[in-house]
Amino acid sequence: MKFGPLFLSLGLSMASVLPLPATASDLIKIIVPAPAGGGTDGFFRVIAREAEPFLGGTVAVMNVGGAGGTMGITQMAKSRPDGLTLAAVWSSPVTAAPHSIASASKPHDYIPVIQVSSAPYVFCVDASFPADTGKGMIEELKRKPGKYTYGNDGVGGTGQLAAERIFRALGVSVRAVPFKGAGETLINFLGGHVDMYVGSISPVMPHVKSGKSKCLMVSSAEPTPALPSASGLRELGVPDEETLLWRAVLAPKGTPKEKIAAIETAFEKAVQTPTSRKFIEEAGEQVVVRKGDDFRAMVDREYEALGNVAKSLGIGHK
Repeated sequence: MKFGPLFLSLGLSMASVLPLPATASDLIKIIVPAPAGGGTDGFFRVIAREAEPFLGGTVAVMNVGGAGGTMGITQMAKSRPDGLTLAAVWSSPVTAAPHSIASASKPHDYIPVIQVSSAPYVFCVDASFPADTGKGMIEELKRKPGKYTYGNDGVGGTGQLAAERIFRALGVSVRAVPFKGAGETLINFLGGHVDMYVGSISPVMPHVKSGKSKCLMVSSAEPTPALPSASGLRELGVPDEETLLWRAVLAPKGTPKEKIAAIETAFEKAVQTPTSRKFIEEAGEQVVVRKGDDFRAMVDREYEALGNVAKSLGIGHK
């Protein structure tokens, strides 16, 4: 599913239960560190619309792309910590891109406020591939080291680092071919230019349903409801190598605790509305809420793990 831009300039909800802004004239700016029209942009335009009544003010989504998403995050991190400037992100510019791009901000330069969704990366092959299960796929890759290729979301992207993290733990050698995101990866996979698609679920689902492709493995420890027959990492014996695509809200360091709590509550309520749940599930993701120390610890673990993978691949920036 491709998310189209839904431009927001929403009216005030005077019945708001969380008066985050100081006055009704305050504007809550949500920076999406990617161009308009992409997955994260579309996702947070829907979620921001649902969050607005709980935030208590007008929400404006602003696209600040560049440098793998790190440019928009840096702009947010340098903003006034008043609760009126946030960033709405996917995982890559937080835990992956800073290892391969000279980013001006790292996770401890801002507050990871709340995670709102999660989905694994999927490993899909052509219907003619000589295996029909995750274990069978790994056995085939082991039998022919270096023969197969996989398309991914670019050098140092989360897709590549997630795949290498798993392949190395399983003793598999597959050649990485970087592209500019899941859309370009899918085109080259369907065209036969790479043997395996590694990316988000929604773009490849129509081709799975048509029988042209089959997804045999996911990057999560457990199988995903969207592709229940694809093996999770626990089944393959490496559950600790889980890496997920997640979406979250960040705030500048120094934002008062009471405003962080208000933002948490607003977005937690927003993703539980029927509109949000339907939208997220149709995108092949799940509502997953993680906040506070739990979210910070998860970000730190993933940042370290993906940094180790990037270093082993020799793709770290100077």
